[in-house]
Amino acid sequence: MNTCTFVGRLPRDAQLKDVGVNKVCNFSIASDVGFGDKKKTLWIECGMWGKRGEALNSSLVKGQQVILVGELTTREYEKDGINKTSLSLNVSRFNTVSCSQFTYI
Repeated sequence: MNTCTFVGRLPRDAQLKDVGVNKVCNFSIASDVGFGDKKKTLWIECGMWGKRGEALNSSLVKGQQVILVGELTTREYEKDGINKTSLSLNVSRFNTVSCSQFTYI
């Protein structure tokens, strides 16, 4: 079973697109890993299908912090002669984050 959880911020507003007879809410998140000089940002493309995606579309705005759970996939492609890999998350669960939901240690 492939299930991943990510916490991150939306770098732009979500977009709702028609795919055949279905709709998909597409958005991305920026999730930091590591710390100090080793800190990096993972950019993850996300999609939520159907009525749930339609309902969430208007509430997914730039800067919002979210918790996402879903199935992670990778896509390999070539850009400017360089092989690259992108991460995609098919979102199954979603929640917004407020500072009161975290305990910092």
